Amino acid sequence: MKSALRPRLSLNEIEQELRVRPGLIPVAIDLPAGGIVWADLEEFHCYQGLFHNALDFWTSLRGSPPESFATSLDALESIRVPADSISPTAFIFHAGRCGSTLLAQVLARSRENMVFAEAMPHNHIWRAASVGAPSFSTPAAALAFRNLFLLMGRRRLPSYRSHIVKFTSFNILKYARIRAAFPGVPALFLFRDPFAVLASCYRESPSWMGRELGIGHVFNNPETAVEAFFRAALSIEDPCFRCLDYARLTPQSISEVLTFLGSNSSSEAIRTMSEGFSWDARILKSDARARLFASRTRSTPPVDAVPAALLDLYARLTTWHPL
Repeated sequence: MKSALRPRLSLNEIEQELRVRPGLIPVAIDLPAGGIVWADLEEFHCYQGLFHNALDFWTSLRGSPPESFATSLDALESIRVPADSISPTAFIFHAGRCGSTLLAQVLARSRENMVFAEAMPHNHIWRAASVGAPSFSTPAAALAFRNLFLLMGRRRLPSYRSHIVKFTSFNILKYARIRAAFPGVPALFLFRDPFAVLASCYRESPSWMGRELGIGHVFNNPETAVEAFFRAALSIEDPCFRCLDYARLTPQSISEVLTFLGSNSSSEAIRTMSEGFSWDARILKSDARARLFASRTRSTPPVDAVPAALLDLYARLTTWHPL
């Protein structure tokens, strides 16, 4: 959320607000202030494929920002999580430019699915830990990490049956930490032909490129980043982990995806989600006009050649815990 003057509350005060506001959730981590930004989303359902776009859309729709508060970051360590919180039911990881925004948009078409796609708190918690908060190896910090997800997953709508988190690509490098906080949650990794991934990254550089992310890596070029993401996925030995090639992300595959993610969606919800493939998810990332969705064919990136290591890793991923 854009910066604004907001009341800074104590632990007792934010717990009181949580009791009277079912839509109050963390929406950002204010790194300079070392605090959390909370906003009352009321009964707003996020249809957009990216969480920050959903917040901007709702602010525009209602004509003013949602009511918001601030607390210290360490409030997460001792806060009482409301009973209406839904623990994450599914995770979506990806290697970047692999159709994950489209999938999040498709899943969010159903009001049975509470979807958080690349939400700022899920990304900034790593930097918060690296610049002063306790290491996630401590019990208190591990609890704070878990509480962040539970507090975001409050049941704002009675129709919610699932809490799905779609991470930004670099979070695959933190898979072990995330899995330790939420064992047994189905986790899907989307990947794609590296020719197309690199072409997309060179057309428009990811916002995290070249930045300190708090994950122990700073990526200065797409090749290095994608290789790290591919290798991270190939290192995962987990019965709840599956890989899906973008080429297989189709309207016909949505039922298979939902089954793996543990969703018991109604037939009407499945039909609604399948219709989401009609439009290209790229409209959510730019001001381009809506266009029909079409699976991409291989394109040549504006580099001399795709590294042989990436081609090898991609080939290995096609047979690594396939969905």
